[in-house]
Amino acid sequence: MKKSLCALLFSVAMATALTGCGGNSNSGSASSAGGTETSASASAGTDSSADGKVLKYVMSKEPETLDPNMNNYSTSSSVLQNLFTGLMQVGADGKLINGCAEKYEVSDDGLTYTFTLRDGLKWSDGSDLTAGDFEYAWKRALNPETASPGVAYLYYVKNGQAYNEGNATEDEVGVKAVDDKTLEVTLENPTAYFPDLTAVTVYFPTKKDVVENSTPWTKSADTYVCNGAFRLKEINPQESYILEKNPEYYDAKNVKLDGVDIIFIESAEAALSAYNAGEVDVLDNAILGTQARTQYDGSDELQSYDLIGTRYYDFNCSKDYLSDARVRKALSMALNREVITQTIEASKPEPAYAFVPHGITYEGSDKDFRDTVGNLFEENVDEAKELMAEAGYPNGEGFPTLTLITQNDQEQKDMAQAMQAMWKDNLGVNAEITTYESKVYWDEQRNGNFDICYDGWVGDYPDASTNLECFTLTKNDYQCRWLNDDAQKYNDMLMEARSLADNTKRMELFTDAEKLLIDEMPIIPLNYRNAQLLVKPNCQNVLKTYIGHTLLKYADKE
Repeated sequence: MKKSLCALLFSVAMATALTGCGGNSNSGSASSAGGTETSASASAGTDSSADGKVLKYVMSKEPETLDPNMNNYSTSSSVLQNLFTGLMQVGADGKLINGCAEKYEVSDDGLTYTFTLRDGLKWSDGSDLTAGDFEYAWKRALNPETASPGVAYLYYVKNGQAYNEGNATEDEVGVKAVDDKTLEVTLENPTAYFPDLTAVTVYFPTKKDVVENSTPWTKSADTYVCNGAFRLKEINPQESYILEKNPEYYDAKNVKLDGVDIIFIESAEAALSAYNAGEVDVLDNAILGTQARTQYDGSDELQSYDLIGTRYYDFNCSKDYLSDARVRKALSMALNREVITQTIEASKPEPAYAFVPHGITYEGSDKDFRDTVGNLFEENVDEAKELMAEAGYPNGEGFPTLTLITQNDQEQKDMAQAMQAMWKDNLGVNAEITTYESKVYWDEQRNGNFDICYDGWVGDYPDASTNLECFTLTKNDYQCRWLNDDAQKYNDMLMEARSLADNTKRMELFTDAEKLLIDEMPIIPLNYRNAQLLVKPNCQNVLKTYIGHTLLKYADKE
């Protein structure tokens, strides 16, 4: 990049001062910042949880869903991982351990897993939890009428995708409760990381008579039934969720906390004030602003974790002016990621010049995937200008104003404004920014109401497929809408990799697929994900896993 850091920062500052966010007046946010801070402060000062050890945990927003079979969101996962337990789960050391399954066996061909459940498993209402609850939950998520956003995770199960797409019956799906304690699962292809998948929320059990009751079961603590370390005591919309220790949890004797108050505060400044005043114990990564990170930099209270994820932006490739890969590459190469990640993003993450993050093994090597494959593109304004000219838009002439959408979050808005300024300065391309409250935002993305939209992903298991499969055809349909011949080729490579037990060939396919992804650039990789928690000294073992979920069942408070 030719421009100096100072010059670019000045451009960003001027863009912020003069243009602001184009969508602020039409934001989908349901409440003002002031109103949110008031209600959050009131929640923080109210101990409505159980007596005893109660940890007060602050999140920036309410989870999108409390139904695990309908979940595909990181915010919801951090709550659901503490309310439910799958066949397998993440342990205190971050590694996979047994959950509801006491053990499992794998057939010689790698296609059939037989899980044996622990004795005496119970739902939070005291009723028996059986293998049939897992079969029901998985088939429920796969049922096309359910329209689960996380359904693709279950496509590993034999005929899972076929049933979801109307080409097989429910009885043909490869999951069966042999008896109350035995669950037999048949896969489409050998999948060595399948046990890791069973710790993902869409694989969690749900109770049929609760789910199918006429009363919406996730809207009230009175109707909510789960099987994790904690259960719901209160739901206070947009203010707090009150959790209490679940006495029916199979490992309840080792859960040290009596309860958790999950408090929602949108303002990073208000959250930090509550923390400094001793009103709350833990601030989640999403609510940690620059002020908090600066104040506690170097302190044991600021705890950092690397995640196996990437922050990126989707192009809407269905738009004529974004269907040309040269345009997409130009817009990506014209950005200065160092400016964005080191001066705007509070956690100062590593800029991304590929998609698969660090921390994922390249099988057959002592290095991880990213170090082995290396960077796959570089920033170059001159080359970006040439690409735009080749596509018919010299100096941005004739190119329409882009609609960039993002969530109503200050850091995200600042990042969008920086990109807006860089595109204008480097390519002569204009962009308007529209912001939405979180729940509305994802609907806008799914409906395709954008040219470029903020996105991000943290994988669910330590294999490159967890990242690269974000852009298979079924997922592209509602994200970047990259559906051309190269997208089909990319999809075919990943589907072939799914069917292989030969890790050498799998790594070759993943490498070729990622290179094709970056060459086509249906997304803008921005940075590799990291996470931080701000934790009071009297709280121990509050964990953030490498997949970004906060685990509270191992926590303690003095």
